[in-house]
Amino acid sequence: MEPCTCYEALINCADKKTNIIFYGHKISVEDFIRDVEGLAASFREMGLKRGDTVTVYLPSCPQGVAAFYACSKLGLVANMVHPLVPVDLLKQNLRKVNSKALMFFDVLLRDENVLDDCGILIRCSVADYVTLRKPVYALFGMAGKRRRDVRRYRSLVKNPVIAEIEGGHDDAVCYMHSGGTGGDPKVVALSNDSFNNTAQAMKLMYHPSEEVRAYNLATLPIFHAYGLCAAVHTALVLGYGVILVPKYDVKTVCRVMKKHRVTCWMVVPAMLKKMMAQNRLDTSALKNLDVIWCGGDVLDECMVEEVDEVLRRRTKRARLMRGYGLTEVCGVCAVNSFDFYKKGSCGKPMPTCEIRIFNDDGDEVPCGERGEIAVCAGGNMIGYLDDGGVTEKYGKKWILTGDVGYVDEEGFLFVVDRKKRSLKIAAVNVFPAQVENCIKTLPFVDEACVVGYLFEGKQYLKAFVTLKASTPRQKVKEQVTAVCRDNLIPYSVPRFVEVLDKMPRTPLGKIDYRSLENK
Repeated sequence: MEPCTCYEALINCADKKTNIIFYGHKISVEDFIRDVEGLAASFREMGLKRGDTVTVYLPSCPQGVAAFYACSKLGLVANMVHPLVPVDLLKQNLRKVNSKALMFFDVLLRDENVLDDCGILIRCSVADYVTLRKPVYALFGMAGKRRRDVRRYRSLVKNPVIAEIEGGHDDAVCYMHSGGTGGDPKVVALSNDSFNNTAQAMKLMYHPSEEVRAYNLATLPIFHAYGLCAAVHTALVLGYGVILVPKYDVKTVCRVMKKHRVTCWMVVPAMLKKMMAQNRLDTSALKNLDVIWCGGDVLDECMVEEVDEVLRRRTKRARLMRGYGLTEVCGVCAVNSFDFYKKGSCGKPMPTCEIRIFNDDGDEVPCGERGEIAVCAGGNMIGYLDDGGVTEKYGKKWILTGDVGYVDEEGFLFVVDRKKRSLKIAAVNVFPAQVENCIKTLPFVDEACVVGYLFEGKQYLKAFVTLKASTPRQKVKEQVTAVCRDNLIPYSVPRFVEVLDKMPRTPLGKIDYRSLENK
């Protein structure tokens, strides 16, 4: 793929005869591109200039994807934010990235609750794209007080098209929010090249069993690099249609698979676990499926075997392909494929991607020896918004992942452990350090430590606290839950709270959070 913006990759490579599907409504890719161009024209008319940031506070929906491509065309940066982030936390985010505009969903944020100091406001609605039940969605979105200074997305995309492409292939095209390679929240800047190089690598790595017009099922959110890059952008530039699922639901997935020719599905393990728990995976709806790509979290080998057994019965050749990646490399850098597959591994590095293993001194280790996974890929980030994050070594630029693994003599990657402390709950990144800082704002809390906790097969957060003064245990639990619920996304609220007399310590005097993971 020649150096170009994501917008150019879309208009040059996408199959104009296929569709994007949203809530059962088909939007032709040709019409969608027209909306992208109208939105870009409106962005320019509103005074947004190259390098400015537009915050996309939306679930997986056509408006969010259109904003990404419109930003790419004009050289703007799409700041992709989880739409359940509390308004106060959103406000901090807007200041951090110096956002000039905010796009939001009317069913998730009412006009009267929108921030007064977040620049240009753009209201989006399910009614923008659906035909079935359109009046219902429109009326629901109109509930509450309407502000006159809020623009409507549907009106903006009707602007006359502008021909000029102002973005560059190496411009930052979006900000993603990650746990960082050390477990602290970071803003990751990804370029047009990051997205396009990853898409090209996936094209070289994957060979469909049939040359047919088909759909990629996008159940991954667009505020994740893996979701936006692999499940949406890559699918479109490879000529696939895309089915956008704003909120993962097993019944919806089964219905969509049955109705449409779903060929590819990109998931995180939690999605498969949910389907298997409800006994909905083993169904004839899988008949057209060619592959399931799975990453984003640890995948148990027993689950791989269970899923593959279902796929053997229900499909021609489909397999569950385990992969590895992180936000800093645009979501994916290694994956098993039909050409190269090894049980228990995360596959081989994708084309244009190199993976090495470094020891604590920063030296490369031999095959089979464990160390920190380092990645040099076409999808590498530009860097963190505040402090770099890219290491130069051996004449190349590397992302030090903070994960422990090894590469065997055949070049397959095995991930052994996660050094960083960020966790995945319902496929959403949560950051223990962020939760701990929130809890420590309570006047009676001395120290706090938050860890992952498995309960009845599901991942939750458990908070351990020590107190400055004697406080009723029930009050502690209620207050910890309340302060987190008011200031963090729902997935970051601890399900369990335990009061300790003192925190366990490592030999260096730090809180030994690993010992608490087993309590």
